Amino acid sequence: MVAFIVDSSFDKPDVELKYPIFYAPLRVYIDGREYIDKENLTVDDFYGMLDKAETFSTSLPNPKETEDLLKKLLESYEHVYMLSISSKLSGTYNMFKAISAPYKDRVTVLDLKSASVELYVLYRGIVHYLEKGVKITQELVDELRKNTKLLFGVMSLKYLEKGGRIGKAKALLGRILKIKPILSVDSDGTVELVAKDRKFSGVVDKIIELGEDFIKKQGIKKPYILAGYGSQKYKKYLDRLIEHFNIKDIAQISAAVGVHTGPEVFGIVIGQF
Repeated sequence: MVAFIVDSSFDKPDVELKYPIFYAPLRVYIDGREYIDKENLTVDDFYGMLDKAETFSTSLPNPKETEDLLKKLLESYEHVYMLSISSKLSGTYNMFKAISAPYKDRVTVLDLKSASVELYVLYRGIVHYLEKGVKITQELVDELRKNTKLLFGVMSLKYLEKGGRIGKAKALLGRILKIKPILSVDSDGTVELVAKDRKFSGVVDKIIELGEDFIKKQGIKKPYILAGYGSQKYKKYLDRLIEHFNIKDIAQISAAVGVHTGPEVFGIVIGQF
């Protein structure tokens, strides 16, 4: 039997899992106060506070607590897979590697090179191959990502700017032009701009277009598509996406990711499994 440890940027719909997942929560700081993501900070409370916050940031999961969790799981499970947010976005992957080094024969650490809802879709792919008896490696994850696409719109660039995910010049230009970007994560795990529009409706149209193009280009016969959103008041922008792609699963984007995107975020991730 195997188990998974994920950081709290891993966002999943309310579905039953084939293998147990345990969280290593990131720390979220709002106006100088520390919160433990998904433990003493609910997603809705977080977005409510973020609207009014002057300062906000995140930090890694606690290394000692994460190692204690890993040791405990190794008492009950034959193997533990540690799935990390992109190493280009956080130091979590390096921390996972460091604490798992003494147990490397029974622990596999993987850089999923993305964040939020795409992590869940990649987990599904990993489980698919695990049940076929395929060895789970970083190379396999990189191959899975070729048939996985995250597309999300953000209505404000200020959070990406404050979090260091885009430069000040781009953020300033975006504010002047009133640009609403559509973002993805590239093969290295870095946030990239893939399209833009000035209207909410245009963002939805472009996500649909980009999603359809990706499915066709990759030749995906039966895509699995997961929708994600930040603040509850932006969930409504998913309606057309849900209807167009016949989406069944929806997940709310966690505080660990929402710190960088802001509350005005919504989108989809397309996968093969």
